[in-house]
Amino acid sequence: MKILTRKNKELFSIFYIFFKISGFTIGGGYAMVPAIERNLINKKFISEKEFLKLLSIAQSMPGPIAFNLSVLLGSKLRGFWGALFASIGVLIPPFFGILIVSNIIHKYSDSLYVQKFLNGCYVATVGLTLYVLYKILKDFNFNKFNIFLFFVSIILLILNRNLTFFVFLFLVSINYLYENRGIK
Repeated sequence: MKILTRKNKELFSIFYIFFKISGFTIGGGYAMVPAIERNLINKKFISEKEFLKLLSIAQSMPGPIAFNLSVLLGSKLRGFWGALFASIGVLIPPFFGILIVSNIIHKYSDSLYVQKFLNGCYVATVGLTLYVLYKILKDFNFNKFNIFLFFVSIILLILNRNLTFFVFLFLVSINYLYENRGIK
């Protein structure tokens, strides 16, 4: 009986990609996005357009961006099992990393080297986050309708912050109708 079928190899490949990126990327979720994109597109798992679409969905979901993106990408690539393997791959390194690093930082928190290292990590994270924002805005469809929706949402949120969820639903619904039903 052959255990490592093509589908199983793909699942382990998905797990390994997310495990590797999660384990070696400093800065968390948004710092991981360029690495995830590069790995999946280079290995021909997904196109850049599909990736950016799933990234925008992952950003609108509550929770950590890396986990949301791993679930969506894993699901897109191999369904339920792909989502499971990708999410486990992205969760294991931070779980153990946080346990180890928190003990080290607590023990050596007065060290100048530890403080400088953390400052450098912060700067790198800001840079990688700005890169992701640039990639999203570069391909964004700026038209009168999207700009109008943006300003309507800002005004509604300024008037009442309790409307956040409803404003989000309104914007997603209107944008869906605009994109798929031909409202001009």
